[in-house]
Amino acid sequence: MHKILIPVDGSIHSMKALKIASDLATKYQGRLCILHVLLRGKAASDLMALDISSQFDKPLQQILNKAISANLGPAPDKILNKVGEIILDHFAEKARTHGVAFELLPIVSGKPADEILKMQEKLEAGTIVMGARGVSHSDSSTFGSVSQEIFNRAQCTCISVK
Repeated sequence: MHKILIPVDGSIHSMKALKIASDLATKYQGRLCILHVLLRGKAASDLMALDISSQFDKPLQQILNKAISANLGPAPDKILNKVGEIILDHFAEKARTHGVAFELLPIVSGKPADEILKMQEKLEAGTIVMGARGVSHSDSSTFGSVSQEIFNRAQCTCISVK
């Protein structure tokens, strides 16, 4: 079975990438492998700005809003893991809706491009489908730095979705 790795971060681009990956999985009898790399270094305001933040439960929203008011630095791992679980649950539900085979991979921590490429090799995924931009919105290029690095280093087919 053709494995399609889809790194997700809660951005609108990763949501669009899931749709494209689901179409590919349906057409080629593939299986989605949904990965989330911990959003290290992101502050509460970054997390609340995610397109998926409406899925956060009330207690999490309150914690994040208090952190925003207090102008705290990066969110702690406990919060990042909770956000990662919500992101994976949301994408799992979308994959179910599309009727495709999928598996949720464990949340990983590290440099996103490195973690994505390690997982691609481990799974022997034939394709990576990912958003052209993630949660950081740099205007420096057409593609985000993570997707650009993936495309330069990956030994498999890569599809960018904008």
